[in-house]
Amino acid sequence: MTSKIKYCACAAVIALVAMVSCNNDNCMGNSTGIPLAAFYEGDKQISLSDITVYGIGAPNDSAVIRNATASQVYLPLRITEPKCQYVFDYNIDGIENDTITFDYDIIPYFESRECGAMYNFDIKEYSYTQHFIDSIAIPNPSITNSDVVTIKIFM
Repeated sequence: MTSKIKYCACAAVIALVAMVSCNNDNCMGNSTGIPLAAFYEGDKQISLSDITVYGIGAPNDSAVIRNATASQVYLPLRITEPKCQYVFDYNIDGIENDTITFDYDIIPYFESRECGAMYNFDIKEYSYTQHFIDSIAIPNPSITNSDVVTIKIFM
């Protein structure tokens, strides 16, 4: 009987270790790189009131923020196309909307067995209108799942 108990205890420990090692708790963060854009005036980060930001040609409701006060906004890039456009609607009389266009390479990346595959992006080119936007800077065009400001929008 003692060998059966030892066998059952050993099997239970192995099963417990297998269950714990197969969970996704070790996979932190986003599974895809999402650029974080922040608004600046000079070298100071600012907030914009009543702004709406939405994607052009995106399915369903593509607004990433709607009539909100924001100092930064995530601008998800598509993994199905190497180009993406966003409209910035300031909801201010006399100021037209701005559009930012990104052209990028889509880079599949295998993170780990727990996390699986994810996508990073390398921004090749970008363009923008200058109705309220003065300029844009992208100091590091490699977009990963790091939660840092990757796009600086100067107003």
